Amino acid sequence: MGGCAFKSSSNNAKTIQAIVVNHNVLTSEEEKKIEGEILRQRQSKVKQKGALLEVRKGSIPATDAPTAQIKEVNKSSKDIELIEKSFEKHFIFTTLTHDQKKIVINSMKLYSLASNQVVFKQNQPGNNFFILGSGMLEVLVNDIRINTITEGQGFGELALMHDTPRTATVRTLTPSTLWGLDRKTFKKTIEDLNAMNYEENKAFIESVSVFTILKPAQIEALVGSLITFNYTPGQAIVKEGDIGDLLFIIKDGVVSCTRKNVELKKFVKGEYFGEQALIYNSPRTATCVAVTHVKCLCIDRENLNTALGSQLQAIIYKNSQFIVIEKSEILSKLSQIQAENLLNSMEVRKCQAGDVIIPNGTAKDSLIVMVLKGKVTANSEVYEKFSCIGAENIIENNNDILYDCDFITEGETDVAIITKNDFEKSIGGKYQTVTDNNEAFRVLKHVQLLRGLSNDNLNALLLVLKIEKYSDGDMIVEQNSEGDAFYIVKSGKVEVSIDSHVVRTITKHDYFGERSVIFHQKRTATVIAKGDVECWVLFQVDFNRVIDQALRTQLMKRIELQDDNLTLEDLVCVKILGKGMFGNVFLTVHKTKKIFYALKTVDRRKIYAYELQESLILERKVLMQLDHIFIMKLVKTLKDHKRIYFVLEYVRGMDLFDVIRKMQLVSEDDSRFYISCLIVILKHLHDRDIIYRDLKPENIVVDEEGYLKLIDFGTAKIVNKRTYTIVGTPHYMAPEVILRKGYTVAVDYWSLGVLLYELLFERVPFADEEDDPMVIYEIVLTARLKYPKLQKPMNEVKSVIDQLLNKNPSLRMGAGFEKLKLHPWFAFINWEKLLTKELKAPYLPKVKKLDPDLVLQYNGDKSLDGFMSKEEKDNLPAPSGKITGKWDEDF
Repeated sequence: MGGCAFKSSSNNAKTIQAIVVNHNVLTSEEEKKIEGEILRQRQSKVKQKGALLEVRKGSIPATDAPTAQIKEVNKSSKDIELIEKSFEKHFIFTTLTHDQKKIVINSMKLYSLASNQVVFKQNQPGNNFFILGSGMLEVLVNDIRINTITEGQGFGELALMHDTPRTATVRTLTPSTLWGLDRKTFKKTIEDLNAMNYEENKAFIESVSVFTILKPAQIEALVGSLITFNYTPGQAIVKEGDIGDLLFIIKDGVVSCTRKNVELKKFVKGEYFGEQALIYNSPRTATCVAVTHVKCLCIDRENLNTALGSQLQAIIYKNSQFIVIEKSEILSKLSQIQAENLLNSMEVRKCQAGDVIIPNGTAKDSLIVMVLKGKVTANSEVYEKFSCIGAENIIENNNDILYDCDFITEGETDVAIITKNDFEKSIGGKYQTVTDNNEAFRVLKHVQLLRGLSNDNLNALLLVLKIEKYSDGDMIVEQNSEGDAFYIVKSGKVEVSIDSHVVRTITKHDYFGERSVIFHQKRTATVIAKGDVECWVLFQVDFNRVIDQALRTQLMKRIELQDDNLTLEDLVCVKILGKGMFGNVFLTVHKTKKIFYALKTVDRRKIYAYELQESLILERKVLMQLDHIFIMKLVKTLKDHKRIYFVLEYVRGMDLFDVIRKMQLVSEDDSRFYISCLIVILKHLHDRDIIYRDLKPENIVVDEEGYLKLIDFGTAKIVNKRTYTIVGTPHYMAPEVILRKGYTVAVDYWSLGVLLYELLFERVPFADEEDDPMVIYEIVLTARLKYPKLQKPMNEVKSVIDQLLNKNPSLRMGAGFEKLKLHPWFAFINWEKLLTKELKAPYLPKVKKLDPDLVLQYNGDKSLDGFMSKEEKDNLPAPSGKITGKWDEDF
């Protein structure tokens, strides 16, 4: 579908392959009938596997077993055995721990039904998983019996994942009893247990002294890399003299630690051992044996380095140095990159007690010393851990002042040292100039007009900024004069007046006149200095010299989209672009500006019927944070008494799903281009704590220039910690989403890996031929990643895919996007040229250019509301709850 495609959040038509039974119960003739129907459905619906399965708050409530008597009863040992055996046949339960199974079984209720009663109906939303305790059931597809269910068989487990329609009807043939588990109970039980387990493991990691210096993201990576081992009484965990690479944290039980058969101590819950072997690869200095049943959390050196990106000791030093920088009033003004360069340039020294690190008579501005461990004394002065010595002297150039005493270490002490010359080289110049530029850079970064520029572009503009000084009363710009410069207030304040009336005061780091660097416009106001004022000034001539015409044109297109004054009355409907279960998208054109927009509409009746208020608020909140050349832009949200509206950038092009098929063969170079675009997009999202959660070819448009544009943010979410909702498309869904273990942005890396595999090999890596979500889930969780036989080696790209499709999300993420971009497979990608669209795109979609004048001539007199009403259905369910009026106040 051309343009801005709106994807339905409803599940597409499902295969009749029944998930409510074990397939080996069917006769071969019945299997052939079903397989034939599956094949016909696949042939008629190529995009079947693109169906989005999503839990939506307030969807139509399921009514399973409406005539049943439901009781909470104590289960006999025979009942528990029957349930446990049934669990063994359903992957959704086989991944649970013993304790989790116990709690789930305890929460199951007993359903009693007479004969000829419906358990659930085909095409109705499901809510329960059932195990037949006694009696017999029949399974019907399109009113034709295809199977029977006997005692001990479980069915309907997909309902525990999400509320997609049942694929069959199940009815009692005899009076029957069933053990039932509803989705809400299962979801809460598993989420609560996983959350508790995660927090407990996190607390254990944070209790290990060697890890206390790690940052939250590094702690998260370690928690995800923990492995659980169980030991029986008397079993040796480690042996003296062995080379070890495991750290052990005791979660339960008691461990005896001995050396030469002499007990040194006993370790109990919360204590740990093996950290020296983990860090230094040294032999074990003692033997540790389980005294009781012991459960240990373990992490090995390889996983540690994969999760954290380098040697643990180096990370500890680096984190300590970052803490010093954050605590220092001087060094905290450095940018992230400058701080990184500084740390990489510093020499770390391990000192013994009494070592002199700064001799008496040393020039005060000659070096900077950071105390990373231990302490340093100078006469009566004591410099504790995380102190910084000499930073103030370097920036004040105290080269003629000498230290009058030795700086001496007390005990084992680690310090990081850098000379003045190396300091200035690492940060890119004199401290004052560099930090002044940092201030200007931060302002430029937030100027709406310049948001489309890369960091390299902004740094180039910094080089041409001029500093201008003004005295009290000086006129900086005059109303109605020709604008040729953009101003940022470096210090002081200025008054802005229109027609001699003061309208506002601008102070430090505010700016004015930004549109003059792109547009030839007269000044709309007069600006006068109030007191002494310093401004950074960017002249139009310098802007044009640094930013080429192609990029200026790109910026102008983005600026044209910004229209805070736009109203529904300004728009004329052209055609429908897409229809979904909850909303529609129309192509519209502005009556006077003649700019095309995509208008997403959601009928208020549907909002109230399906309780979509929160999801719409979230979608707006997400889109408001995004402004990127590769992401569909939200122009404005609007509302009236009938609908909520999202006015969106209209993207001319084809979705990536169709482009892949048009290209027939997507080369490795083509794949690298598309994946690089997506890496840039995901970094923009993840930097803002936004998880996309449904990355797939159908949600990516290849625009008229051949570059990617991410669309449809209906499933995106702002997440500061972890979330548990099952959302996404099964073939692209990460294992931790399926298992409800709690997840973060790493799920988008998994989807990226699936997409890269699909681009290269024309199929998804897991369950490509499957449509049944439960089968897909099981294969994603259990199957090993395999590659087709290749005519030529593809080792580099395979290592990228291996990383992205690692079932451990912590190892999947490695050290983040920057580390991923440094992978050899991306060596030939110029990331700055990618952002400025200077790289040649693999495919240019053929799109028809619309003439806005002709469109307005043909449609200009048609009612916007009338056009939309024709596409909306009236057969809506009644609102499920009380309608409140304030939820939409920001639209």
